[in-house]
Amino acid sequence: MIFLPLPVGSSCRWRWGLWGIVVLVLAAGAVESWRRWHGPALPSPPLPDILDAEVRLAVQHARQKVLEHPGDAKAWGHLGMIFLVHQLYSEADNCFAEAAYLDPQYPDWPYGRALVALKRRPDDAPTFLRQALAAAGRSAPEYQSAVRLQLAEACLERQEWEEAEKLFQDERHLRPEDPRVALGLGLIALAHDDRHRAEDFLRQAQASPLARKRATIQLAALARLNGDIAAAANYDRETAALPDDPPWPDPFREEVEQLRVGHYEWLRQESQLENQDRFAEAAALYLQEAQTNPTARVYARAGFNLARAGDYEQAEKYLREAVRLDPNSAHAHYLFTYTLFVWAETEWKRAANSLQARQWFQACIEEARRTTHLQPAQAKAYLFWGLAQKYLGDPAAAIAPLRQGVECAPDSFHLQLALGEVLLDVGKYLEAETHLRNAQKQKPSDPRPAQALERLHRAAAKEANGQR
Repeated sequence: MIFLPLPVGSSCRWRWGLWGIVVLVLAAGAVESWRRWHGPALPSPPLPDILDAEVRLAVQHARQKVLEHPGDAKAWGHLGMIFLVHQLYSEADNCFAEAAYLDPQYPDWPYGRALVALKRRPDDAPTFLRQALAAAGRSAPEYQSAVRLQLAEACLERQEWEEAEKLFQDERHLRPEDPRVALGLGLIALAHDDRHRAEDFLRQAQASPLARKRATIQLAALARLNGDIAAAANYDRETAALPDDPPWPDPFREEVEQLRVGHYEWLRQESQLENQDRFAEAAALYLQEAQTNPTARVYARAGFNLARAGDYEQAEKYLREAVRLDPNSAHAHYLFTYTLFVWAETEWKRAANSLQARQWFQACIEEARRTTHLQPAQAKAYLFWGLAQKYLGDPAAAIAPLRQGVECAPDSFHLQLALGEVLLDVGKYLEAETHLRNAQKQKPSDPRPAQALERLHRAAAKEANGQR
């Protein structure tokens, strides 16, 4: 070993510097020892039982990162995000709480706790959202907006009008054209009976595809408040034809969604294709999922989408497999009911009264019976049951299921119309008129109730003349 000579006068300073380093190391070790023996114990990351193998593997990998770095807030937060996207809410909240404890200045972790609270303990959500908003000052504007608007909506839900309006107005100064802001301010104005202002904001929100359906629903409510029943009916018809509004932009939620795996990722992709009316592609994806997850639900959805794509033979095959796997699934039996009815009706239009169509209508009736036995409130199953009986030339047999359907869903235009028509067919004119007028009120622009009422009046007049 070679010893280099120390500069003159440096020996003492060097020794004191060395001793200083030793003291610091010893002190740090003492502090760490004290923390280990006397400080709060580090929590153990959750490890719930998870059936889905892909989800279980994702949790295990993220959990291992926490075990390797128990003081790392981002490791805890990442594990919380994986739990959140796979609907393991209690575990997610525990992880976000630890991440927030380790890094109180980071907005994602209280925001994650808020998203859990909105699903499980809504009263706790505003507290976490305020913490997230306070910490979001250093974040990107899009992130601040998402947190602020989530808090505004939470206050709106709790009827804390003053704070909600202030938050929406703060956002409006930054994003004057934001449809989420317009919808929120419209709801506040509606709650305060400021109808003119409410309409202005709601129309602004309605112009955006992000809020069109929600705004149209509120415009219908406003029209009813104003006594404009015709306008309300028009808005209702418009609402019925609109797809659901997409989720609001949210950078944190979007990041969380990227972590979805296994069955949950299948659900997201399948729903997206169905919402876009890409039924054949949705069916193909369900059948791909069935290779690893062959459940009644997967086969039923595959069959249902094949039916909507017009491939009834393949649809029947997979729907039969669904009800075989789970004979007590009302959902599978209902989708089979729907498919058999549409298949039979399609064949009937091609060849009226064909034997094949009659067989499919009869099979539809049997599936509808099974559906309503398992789920008595399934109104649409009663509708297909009744309509199948009508096609088979037995309107009297259609009355009972259609009445049951109307009891379950009195606002259903199709049930009111179908019941009115079969009652007309069997000569029960007074009761028929009631249901036909109900249908007419629900859809004033549809000509079928008026046409049926004309037939009713002619039949009633002819009967009265015959009695004279």
